[in-house]
Amino acid sequence: MAKTQINIRMDDETAEMARQAAATRRIPVNEYVEQLIRDDNEQLRAVFMAAAQEVLDEYGDLIDEIEGEPRR
Repeated sequence: MAKTQINIRMDDETAEMARQAAATRRIPVNEYVEQLIRDDNEQLRAVFMAAAQEVLDEYGDLIDEIEGEPRR
């Protein structure tokens, strides 16, 4: 997979926390940040999908009726 470089500015304390967290996991800081971003996006996607499923469970019949299609 191709990699793109992004520069991030943060205060010294936060940068040290990132270095320590990455060192604890024995990975480079850039990999640690990449994992945080992926985890955050996966969590948001899971929350969205759960909410979408709730809407379909609650209002699916109404949506189908509005669209004119019988629900299976």
